[in-house]
Amino acid sequence: MTIDWISTLQQQAEFANQIADDVKQTLEIPDLSVAQATRLYRVVEQGAQTFDRIMEEMESADDVDDDLRDGAGSIADVWTNLSVTTANKVRALQGLSLIEFPSRQR
Repeated sequence: MTIDWISTLQQQAEFANQIADDVKQTLEIPDLSVAQATRLYRVVEQGAQTFDRIMEEMESADDVDDDLRDGAGSIADVWTNLSVTTANKVRALQGLSLIEFPSRQR
């Protein structure tokens, strides 16, 4: 069975962008609790892990060109940023120091 990588990445990009919008709105809630922020972090991590599995599948596929791999890398960056952002919100609410955003290696 051949995977339509273009369609898969388009769907994943739309999903990641929707989650990013939801995260932004949720993090703006003034009285966001640690429990709520932690739940949001878990949702983000589940999405990131799902996308990691897609990336692994892409890596093992022979029919994926470099442009699609680059696109997947951009989506992975969105998930990384969401993960760090939500983790930092949890940490801030707990009075802990924030973690720095990783830079993408090329």
